[in-house]
Amino acid sequence: MKEYLLNYINDNSKVIKIILICFLVGLVVGLVVFNFLNQDVKNELLSSMKSTLDIAKGGDFESINILKNGITTNLLIILLVYFFSITLIAPACICILSIIKGVSIGMYIPTLFLVFGFGKGLLALLLLIILPNIIYIPSYIYMSVNAINFHYKLLEEKNKLTVLFKESYKLVIVLSLIILSILIEQLASFGVISLYLK
Repeated sequence: MKEYLLNYINDNSKVIKIILICFLVGLVVGLVVFNFLNQDVKNELLSSMKSTLDIAKGGDFESINILKNGITTNLLIILLVYFFSITLIAPACICILSIIKGVSIGMYIPTLFLVFGFGKGLLALLLLIILPNIIYIPSYIYMSVNAINFHYKLLEEKNKLTVLFKESYKLVIVLSLIILSILIEQLASFGVISLYLK
Protein backbone atom coordinates (compact mmCIF):
# COMPACT_ATOMS: atom_id res chain seq x y z
CA MET A 1 0.00 0.00 0.00
CA LYS A 2 2.81 2.39 0.98
CA GLU A 3 4.67 1.62 -2.26
CA TYR A 4 1.48 2.18 -4.30
CA LEU A 5 0.92 5.57 -2.64
CA LEU A 6 4.53 6.69 -3.16
CA ASN A 7 4.44 5.65 -6.84
CA TYR A 8 1.04 7.30 -7.26
CA ILE A 9 2.29 10.58 -5.76
CA ASN A 10 5.47 10.49 -7.90
CA ASP A 11 3.52 9.76 -11.09
CA ASN A 12 0.87 12.43 -10.45
CA SER A 13 2.78 15.04 -8.44
CA LYS A 14 2.07 17.94 -10.85
CA VAL A 15 -1.68 17.28 -10.99
CA ILE A 16 -1.84 16.77 -7.20
CA LYS A 17 -0.08 20.12 -6.65
CA ILE A 18 -2.42 21.93 -9.06
CA ILE A 19 -5.58 20.53 -7.43
CA LEU A 20 -4.22 21.24 -3.93
CA ILE A 21 -3.30 24.81 -4.93
CA CYS A 22 -6.81 25.32 -6.42
CA PHE A 23 -8.36 24.04 -3.18
CA LEU A 24 -6.13 26.28 -1.00
CA VAL A 25 -6.83 29.32 -3.23
CA GLY A 26 -10.55 28.62 -2.80
CA LEU A 27 -10.10 28.32 0.98
CA VAL A 28 -8.33 31.70 1.19
CA VAL A 29 -10.91 33.31 -1.15
CA GLY A 30 -13.72 31.94 1.07
CA LEU A 31 -12.11 33.41 4.20
CA VAL A 32 -11.55 36.79 2.50
CA VAL A 33 -15.00 36.93 0.88
CA PHE A 34 -16.65 36.22 4.24
CA ASN A 35 -15.03 39.36 5.68
CA PHE A 36 -16.44 41.46 2.82
CA LEU A 37 -19.99 40.11 3.08
CA ASN A 38 -22.54 42.61 4.33
CA GLN A 39 -23.92 42.05 7.82
CA ASP A 40 -27.30 40.80 6.54
CA VAL A 41 -25.67 37.91 4.65
CA LYS A 42 -23.47 37.07 7.67
CA ASN A 43 -26.54 37.08 9.89
CA GLU A 44 -28.30 34.76 7.43
CA LEU A 45 -25.38 32.27 7.55
CA LEU A 46 -25.29 32.56 11.34
CA SER A 47 -29.03 31.98 11.76
CA SER A 48 -28.88 29.02 9.33
CA MET A 49 -26.19 27.30 11.41
CA LYS A 50 -27.92 28.16 14.71
CA SER A 51 -31.26 26.81 13.47
CA THR A 52 -29.55 23.50 12.56
CA LEU A 53 -28.02 23.33 16.04
CA ASP A 54 -31.37 24.26 17.63
CA ILE A 55 -33.02 21.34 15.81
CA ALA A 56 -30.38 19.05 17.35
CA LYS A 57 -30.94 20.72 20.72
CA GLY A 58 -34.59 19.65 20.48
CA GLY A 59 -33.45 16.07 19.85
CA ASP A 60 -34.57 15.96 16.19
CA PHE A 61 -31.38 14.37 14.82
CA GLU A 62 -33.21 12.93 11.80
CA SER A 63 -33.46 16.43 10.26
CA ILE A 64 -29.70 16.90 10.42
CA ASN A 65 -28.57 13.42 9.46
CA ILE A 66 -25.03 14.29 8.36
CA LEU A 67 -24.33 10.74 7.19
CA LYS A 68 -27.31 10.59 4.80
CA ASN A 69 -26.93 14.19 3.58
CA GLY A 70 -23.15 13.84 3.27
CA ILE A 71 -23.35 10.64 1.21
CA THR A 72 -26.01 12.15 -1.08
CA THR A 73 -24.03 15.38 -1.59
CA ASN A 74 -20.76 13.56 -2.22
CA LEU A 75 -22.33 11.09 -4.65
CA LEU A 76 -23.45 14.14 -6.65
CA ILE A 77 -19.91 15.58 -6.47
CA ILE A 78 -18.43 12.26 -7.67
CA LEU A 79 -20.92 12.15 -10.56
CA LEU A 80 -20.09 15.77 -11.41
CA VAL A 81 -16.32 15.16 -11.35
CA TYR A 82 -16.66 12.12 -13.62
CA PHE A 83 -19.08 13.93 -15.88
CA PHE A 84 -16.44 16.64 -16.26
CA SER A 85 -13.87 13.93 -17.01
CA ILE A 86 -15.64 13.04 -20.27
CA THR A 87 -15.76 16.66 -21.46
CA LEU A 88 -13.04 18.33 -23.51
CA ILE A 89 -12.26 20.81 -20.73
CA ALA A 90 -12.05 18.25 -17.89
CA PRO A 91 -8.91 19.61 -16.12
CA ALA A 92 -10.26 23.19 -16.04
CA CYS A 93 -13.69 22.07 -14.77
CA ILE A 94 -12.18 19.93 -12.01
CA CYS A 95 -9.88 22.79 -10.95
CA ILE A 96 -12.88 25.16 -10.77
CA LEU A 97 -14.80 22.60 -8.68
CA SER A 98 -11.77 22.33 -6.34
CA ILE A 99 -11.76 26.12 -5.90
CA ILE A 100 -15.51 26.05 -5.11
CA LYS A 101 -14.94 23.28 -2.50
CA GLY A 102 -12.24 25.43 -0.91
CA VAL A 103 -14.47 28.53 -0.91
CA SER A 104 -17.32 26.67 0.82
CA ILE A 105 -14.99 25.47 3.63
CA GLY A 106 -13.37 28.91 3.81
CA MET A 107 -16.75 30.55 4.43
CA TYR A 108 -17.82 27.85 6.90
CA ILE A 109 -14.83 28.40 9.23
CA PRO A 110 -15.59 32.01 10.31
CA THR A 111 -19.28 31.11 10.69
CA LEU A 112 -18.25 28.53 13.32
CA PHE A 113 -16.38 31.23 15.23
CA LEU A 114 -19.40 33.55 15.06
CA VAL A 115 -21.61 30.85 16.58
CA PHE A 116 -19.22 29.48 19.22
CA GLY A 117 -16.78 32.31 19.95
CA PHE A 118 -13.01 31.86 19.81
CA GLY A 119 -12.34 29.12 22.42
CA LYS A 120 -15.23 26.80 21.59
CA GLY A 121 -14.87 27.81 17.92
CA LEU A 122 -11.39 26.25 17.82
CA LEU A 123 -12.79 23.00 19.24
CA ALA A 124 -15.70 23.08 16.74
CA LEU A 125 -13.16 23.73 13.96
CA LEU A 126 -11.14 20.70 15.04
CA LEU A 127 -14.22 18.45 15.23
CA LEU A 128 -16.17 19.58 12.13
CA ILE A 129 -13.43 20.73 9.73
CA ILE A 130 -10.00 19.33 10.59
CA LEU A 131 -10.82 15.74 11.70
CA PRO A 132 -13.13 14.77 8.77
CA ASN A 133 -10.94 16.57 6.20
CA ILE A 134 -7.81 14.63 7.19
CA ILE A 135 -9.42 11.81 5.18
CA TYR A 136 -11.80 13.76 2.92
CA ILE A 137 -9.32 16.16 1.24
CA PRO A 138 -6.77 13.46 0.21
CA SER A 139 -9.72 11.32 -1.01
CA TYR A 140 -11.10 14.26 -3.01
CA ILE A 141 -7.65 14.96 -4.51
CA TYR A 142 -7.21 11.25 -5.32
CA MET A 143 -10.62 11.22 -7.04
CA SER A 144 -9.88 14.43 -8.99
CA VAL A 145 -6.47 13.16 -10.16
CA ASN A 146 -8.06 9.84 -11.22
CA ALA A 147 -10.79 11.70 -13.10
CA ILE A 148 -8.23 13.79 -15.01
CA ASN A 149 -6.18 10.66 -15.81
CA PHE A 150 -9.41 8.91 -16.82
CA HIS A 151 -10.11 11.81 -19.22
CA TYR A 152 -6.76 11.35 -20.99
CA LYS A 153 -7.02 7.55 -21.03
CA LEU A 154 -10.44 7.77 -22.69
CA LEU A 155 -8.89 9.91 -25.42
CA GLU A 156 -5.90 7.59 -25.92
CA GLU A 157 -7.21 4.04 -25.34
CA LYS A 158 -9.23 2.20 -27.96
CA ASN A 159 -10.77 -0.28 -25.51
CA LYS A 160 -12.98 2.05 -23.42
CA LEU A 161 -14.47 -0.84 -21.39
CA THR A 162 -11.06 -1.76 -19.94
CA VAL A 163 -10.53 1.86 -18.90
CA LEU A 164 -13.99 1.96 -17.27
CA PHE A 165 -13.35 -1.29 -15.40
CA LYS A 166 -9.97 -0.11 -14.07
CA GLU A 167 -11.56 3.16 -12.95
CA SER A 168 -14.47 1.46 -11.16
CA TYR A 169 -12.34 -0.08 -8.38
CA LYS A 170 -10.68 3.33 -7.76
CA LEU A 171 -14.16 4.80 -7.43
CA VAL A 172 -15.07 2.17 -4.82
CA ILE A 173 -11.94 3.11 -2.81
CA VAL A 174 -12.77 6.84 -3.03
CA LEU A 175 -16.40 6.30 -2.04
CA SER A 176 -15.36 4.14 0.95
CA LEU A 177 -12.90 6.79 2.18
CA ILE A 178 -15.43 9.61 1.71
CA ILE A 179 -18.08 7.65 3.64
CA LEU A 180 -15.51 7.13 6.42
CA SER A 181 -14.83 10.90 6.59
CA ILE A 182 -18.60 11.60 6.68
CA LEU A 183 -18.98 9.04 9.48
CA ILE A 184 -16.24 10.84 11.45
CA GLU A 185 -18.05 14.14 10.82
CA GLN A 186 -21.33 12.61 12.02
CA LEU A 187 -19.69 11.42 15.26
CA ALA A 188 -17.83 14.72 15.72
CA SER A 189 -21.08 16.66 15.24
CA PHE A 190 -22.41 15.18 18.50
CA GLY A 191 -19.45 16.79 20.27
CA VAL A 192 -20.22 20.12 18.59
CA ILE A 193 -23.89 19.85 19.60
CA SER A 194 -22.89 19.26 23.23
CA LEU A 195 -20.60 22.32 22.97
CA TYR A 196 -23.59 24.36 21.74
CA LEU A 197 -25.80 23.06 24.54
CA LYS A 198 -23.25 24.25 27.10
